[in-house]
Amino acid sequence: MMKKALVALLLLVSLVGYAQTKLYLKGNIVTSPILLEQVEDQVWQSEVTLDDSRVFLFSDKYVFFEADEPSYKSNNIRINGGTYTVRFDMKNKAWSFTAPVDANRISAFGSSVCNGTGASGNKGYAYLYGEQLKSRFNSNDSQTPFYVSGIAIGGNTTNDLLNRYAEMTRDHARYVIIGLSMGNEGIHGAADQQKIFNQFANNMQLLIRKIKADGKIPVVMNNYTRADYTDQDYSYIKQMNLLIHSWDVSSVNTLGAIDDGKGHWATGYKDDDFHPTTAGHQEFLYAMTPSLFDAIASGKSQPVRNTTAAMQLGQGDVVSFQGEGTVHPFTISLRVKGGNAGRLLTLKATRGTREANLSVNADGKVVYTSMYNDQMTVDAPINDDQWHTITLTHYYAQRRVLLYVDNKSVEATERINTQFAAIVGDSTSQVSRQFSELFFWRSAFCPEEVEQLTAGKMLKSSLELYVPMVAADQLENKAMSLNTVNFVSKQTTGIRPAVKTIAPTRRYDLSGRAVNTKQKGIIVQNGRKYVL
Repeated sequence: MMKKALVALLLLVSLVGYAQTKLYLKGNIVTSPILLEQVEDQVWQSEVTLDDSRVFLFSDKYVFFEADEPSYKSNNIRINGGTYTVRFDMKNKAWSFTAPVDANRISAFGSSVCNGTGASGNKGYAYLYGEQLKSRFNSNDSQTPFYVSGIAIGGNTTNDLLNRYAEMTRDHARYVIIGLSMGNEGIHGAADQQKIFNQFANNMQLLIRKIKADGKIPVVMNNYTRADYTDQDYSYIKQMNLLIHSWDVSSVNTLGAIDDGKGHWATGYKDDDFHPTTAGHQEFLYAMTPSLFDAIASGKSQPVRNTTAAMQLGQGDVVSFQGEGTVHPFTISLRVKGGNAGRLLTLKATRGTREANLSVNADGKVVYTSMYNDQMTVDAPINDDQWHTITLTHYYAQRRVLLYVDNKSVEATERINTQFAAIVGDSTSQVSRQFSELFFWRSAFCPEEVEQLTAGKMLKSSLELYVPMVAADQLENKAMSLNTVNFVSKQTTGIRPAVKTIAPTRRYDLSGRAVNTKQKGIIVQNGRKYVL
């Protein structure tokens, strides 16, 4: 009997003790200790606001729970600033930080490069992209105030991201950028590189499935260079990137941004063996489509190739486009039939009078003429009445331009260091030829990518424009961006958009230069006058 009474007394003391316990939330992103409200026995819950304005890196941010009597202190918990409903269960030592999903928030979930290592102040590509998104919203180029929330930690692998997956979910973002590399996975020096390759691919697919299952939308940064990669390492990196191109998810071609052509950092872009400089991070930024998340939010689907499209373009009619924002590395590809002499593509500087072009010469061969009038020719005639894939790829960091006719190429040392408008077709003559597909990527292509493209594969990483050329009024961009192309009739002194889109449209004059859409005036089309 006395034993039962003693147990009851101890239980009562315990209950009274917890009833009087004060539980605080503390940490380096808590301005001052927050006293939590006890809502039931051994359970506390309050709404709290965490201020991380003084701590930049996610890995340095933390909070913890601490009680006085009975004494208790939890482990540090990594979390970003924001307003949360925090709940703590003392009996089970369980806690949660809940908040509504933020439809404008993009979590950057990855390793050191995603965390900005190598860039000044750790303000790498993820941070820079966030700044670009803010700028787009402020200038009305985007209707949505997207922003980037960093949750990357140096050295992380796919297994690390799976193990700390809860840190991503409590960032409460609608979108997730996955920024990892096979370098951290251990591809360099591995006894069984195929095993590492498979592990990375399988875990990435698992992460993508989990993120989608949680109602979020993933975007994948593909694999980039390292100073210590061997030819075999480089081969696996390129194979993985080809695989990522094919996944049902938007992705970014970082390899084509600052690769030296051998799997290493281009000269001047290496901070250390494993990380790019600030300028290198800037090149990664330029490989990211500015309106990517606008396109995702609009409900666009991943593009699928349409190789049956065919449109006759001639009599001076052309199709015009311009990349969004600043363009450094890029690839433009056209699928064409017809070997008559004349222009295929013109790159016209948006400032000044310089231009580069692709043309077919009298022998039916494709010639590239640079903005400095240097020329190179691919010894592969296209005057055989067959479809051919013409690809121009530009490595800004390498100062290198390559021209492919199908899989045959020539190259030159050149940096196109001016922004340009692209004009498909020949506005200078009456020559006519068929066009099937127009591609524009914000990154350069390696030979393996060109080979896959020529074989009919869809390559989605950094793809800003994909237009099956069906007809003048059906030139719809299927890529994950809100950019558009414009059909320009020789009979017209102005430019009309090929299709109506929900995005703000650009307009250009015949020289490819942007014009003021609010400007009044007239255009003449097919002999008829229209007042703007």
